[in-house]
Amino acid sequence: FERRPVVTYALIAINFLVFLLTLVVGLTRAFLAYGAVPALIVLDHQYYRLVTSMFLHGDFLHILFNMWGLFIFGRDIESSVGSGRFTLLYFLSGIVGGMAYVFYMLTYAAEYDPRAAFVPAIGASGAVFGVMGSFAVLYPRRPVAFFFYFLPIIAPAFVAITLMGLIQTLLALALPFSSIAYTAHVGGLAVGMLMGLWFRS
Repeated sequence: FERRPVVTYALIAINFLVFLLTLVVGLTRAFLAYGAVPALIVLDHQYYRLVTSMFLHGDFLHILFNMWGLFIFGRDIESSVGSGRFTLLYFLSGIVGGMAYVFYMLTYAAEYDPRAAFVPAIGASGAVFGVMGSFAVLYPRRPVAFFFYFLPIIAPAFVAITLMGLIQTLLALALPFSSIAYTAHVGGLAVGMLMGLWFRS
């Protein structure tokens, strides 16, 4: 029987609620207090930031795209593997994505500018990319459409999402100080694909 994707809907609701709260208290204040700041996570052991940063978003388009991705891919995954496994997938992907960002900023990016260690990462993208990664493994032939800048691409899920991951990796290497945390996307995607293999076994 098909399970209802209650966790997917709950995560979407919580993310929007937190976004509204951050508008009230101030985005910058929220990002500095709860964003994934590499130096504070590693040196001050503020590991909670790897979780709290997943619920922060910079503007309405940021949260809209993330929650749209979660809505599109999350329902099928949760209905297929169950709410418990889906919750583990979401948070593990987001946390590992955050860890990938921290490692990247403290090594690769910091070689260009030491201030990189204090740039906070925010957003649910790592978790959403994890959900997409599992989708690519569980539903490899299902058609998926996405835009690469202004170029629409329609391909089987495994091809489209893997291509997206490769693009994210190249952008991470080419743009170490981009406002987009590409490494979090790649880290989350890798976790999601590995967990997708576990779900299939």
